[in-house]
Amino acid sequence: MPAKAIEDLASRQIAAEIIKAVGGGRCVAWVGSGLSKELYPDWPSAVTGLCSACAVEPFDNSRPTPTADELLDKAEECKRANANAYEATLAGYYGGNVVQTRQAYLWLMQAPFKAYVTTNLDPLLSEAANALGHRYLFSYPLLPAPELERCTKPLFYAHGHARRDGMPTGRDLVLARSEFDQAYRGVVRLFVENLLLNYPIVFIGCRLSEPDVHQVFRRVHEMHTQIKNTYPGYKMPPRIAVLPARFKEVKREMKTEEIRDMTEEQAEAKLFLELDTVVLRYAPVDRRKHWEIEDVLEAVCRLSEAVSTVSDGKAAPR
Repeated sequence: MPAKAIEDLASRQIAAEIIKAVGGGRCVAWVGSGLSKELYPDWPSAVTGLCSACAVEPFDNSRPTPTADELLDKAEECKRANANAYEATLAGYYGGNVVQTRQAYLWLMQAPFKAYVTTNLDPLLSEAANALGHRYLFSYPLLPAPELERCTKPLFYAHGHARRDGMPTGRDLVLARSEFDQAYRGVVRLFVENLLLNYPIVFIGCRLSEPDVHQVFRRVHEMHTQIKNTYPGYKMPPRIAVLPARFKEVKREMKTEEIRDMTEEQAEAKLFLELDTVVLRYAPVDRRKHWEIEDVLEAVCRLSEAVSTVSDGKAAPR
């Protein structure tokens, strides 16, 4: 049965739903590459650059967009062909000093999230945290789950951090097949399972397209199902994904137009439903910049201020 199309929501409506998730003070923001795609190479572009640097045959441009599995295998081919060039290229792509960012990162750090997890490699999130005085940063392969409780607003770079100690690095990053296999058989799997089992999560700028990530989610879904079968009153931590409307190009009367891709949206909604995650979808006015994310996160900050002031018995700001 196809998943029902999800109605587009206004920024303030999405923010109100996020406020419900963060209300207990334990909600974690999971930040994906959607927030930085205009500033850093996306996954296919990075792999294409690795092919050039490592003298590996790139994907055929006449073919459809490579699948996640194809990208993992091609990145692995590049790493095996020239490990030094592989690391240097990733360091150059993602490890440089931040010269451009977006307001969303600062709103994120001001929002009432308990902690932050990202599969991004770039330093945009860590630099925003540092600017606001939050300096608890952990990156693969060091992902100590107990620090979720010990630290104030800790950051966890689950796939590694390409800028360490103020210098670019291509080491200990998770991008190629062997790196994913090692990470999701060990440290990352343990960390993500603990996170999904115990904390509410809001996914922002995420598509969760990596096969290994899906396997972890499905294992946690099975665990939650077992718990609920044994304890019928158990309520698992809520999970929300903030996603944009999807569009595709079609040719009509010698012209190329963009139309809403309902098939893609339904498949995406079904996937997140299988992962026990509620989708909140918005329609971007600018399909490159997605400034609605700024609106949503700003509204979360404003609404959380109103909630806290009301609970304190003071007048809420207008």
